[in-house]
Amino acid sequence: MSKPILCIGSYAENPYHIEKIGRNVYCIEELCYCIVKNAFLLDEESFGSSLFDWIEEECSLVKLSDELRSMYAKKCSMAALAGTILDYVGYNTRKEVDKTEEILRGNAGMDVYQKKLARANFLLKNGRYAMAFREYEFLLANTPSIDRQLRGRIEHNEGVMYARLFLFDKAAKMFLKAYEDSGDKESYYQYLSAVRMDLSNKEYVSFIADNDEAYEASMEIEKRMKEAEDLYASSDENHRLGTLSVYKAEGKMHEYYEQVSEITDKMKQTYRELVKDRVK
Repeated sequence: MSKPILCIGSYAENPYHIEKIGRNVYCIEELCYCIVKNAFLLDEESFGSSLFDWIEEECSLVKLSDELRSMYAKKCSMAALAGTILDYVGYNTRKEVDKTEEILRGNAGMDVYQKKLARANFLLKNGRYAMAFREYEFLLANTPSIDRQLRGRIEHNEGVMYARLFLFDKAAKMFLKAYEDSGDKESYYQYLSAVRMDLSNKEYVSFIADNDEAYEASMEIEKRMKEAEDLYASSDENHRLGTLSVYKAEGKMHEYYEQVSEITDKMKQTYRELVKDRVK
């Protein structure tokens, strides 16, 4: 059984908005949770007077806010400020606090472009696609000297996000741009995969027949598709669909529709989470 945690301070009437991660927090423990889970996204702007005022006025933690203001006036690092908050509250483990401070110290040593690239990659990995797109697009628009290899990696990652949102036509365009910029064969494979998902079987076969390079690469795509099908065949998701077929065949319509509803609700919720900031 986990050790109980004694909460401190007041529950805020007015939340604090952490702009870098797009979240509102209502208590100091929730703030600590967000700092630890999103340390890679935070920077110096995340720790300032507005945060200290909220801690004092909304959480009734005057001593903590005074200490933070004193440290801020002495130009202490964001790692030190975050560590002070985490240590004072005692919500997180020592290991989590140390890891968070390490990440924040690393962030401080990056220039703005390195930070944005690191943030974008972190956001992509964690399914925060709209925020990741904004970081990637900033880099593409504001870094004229960006080398073609890096541009290609960014375009490839944007293609990945479009594909995960089932926008296969846009994904194909980004993967093709990535291949043209970087020459990375993997981007070309992903381009063909997106085209295959976007077109009908007849259209795809026609597309491959008219393109010698695509024809050769399509053999690798079909191999990967077969491997993916085999992997899916042994998955829990496929087993559940098999159970649905049994329910329907045996006339157990109540169980059938109950399972269908559960599966579709879960899929809808997952998709809503992916597009809640709507990628444009």
